[in-house]
Amino acid sequence: LSKLEHPNIAKVFDHFVENEHHYEVLEYIDGLDLRRFVKERGPQPEDFVLNWAEQICEILVYLHSQNPPIIHRDLTPDNLVLRVDGQLVLIDFGAANAFVGTATGTMVGKQSYMPMEQLRGRSVPQSDIYSLGGTIYFLLTGRDPTPLEVSQIKSSDKLPMTLNSLLAKCTALEVTERFRSSEDMLTALRKIREQRAVQAIAE
Repeated sequence: LSKLEHPNIAKVFDHFVENEHHYEVLEYIDGLDLRRFVKERGPQPEDFVLNWAEQICEILVYLHSQNPPIIHRDLTPDNLVLRVDGQLVLIDFGAANAFVGTATGTMVGKQSYMPMEQLRGRSVPQSDIYSLGGTIYFLLTGRDPTPLEVSQIKSSDKLPMTLNSLLAKCTALEVTERFRSSEDMLTALRKIREQRAVQAIAE
């Protein structure tokens, strides 16, 4: 983790063991985590959320392109800090691990944002995509997603439902039904944002 160099990832400076507990020394990021931000300001507009989703997805592309890929395994609103310049920073790599084949790992992460394979201790890069889908749902609604369900905006929420297909593709219960990679998801996000920009100009 200390080898990672990305402007939107909190730098891991050091680690040490004391009284049989492991500690990491992380870069301090000045800002609000997204859970607190939404708690104070309410659900966020779709365009804000799409901007943030693109930033987060760019981070995942970087992590998953490492050799071997690094899976965060705890991508939640609590671990994303919004800096004063509007950029998001991913923090808390306590759960992250390098993905090696089908090795069984420990069950980590917060339940509402964890896919089934992660509960079984078999995280894959698409597990982070599931967590990103849950995070998008939280930002749009102000509510944590229901564990082990496809996240969808409902008509009773009285919110736009235009991102439901994106949410479904992220939070599909089967890995094979999600985006194949973070690169594919990033392409889809950029296409949605471009279409919305063209529509806004036309209007």
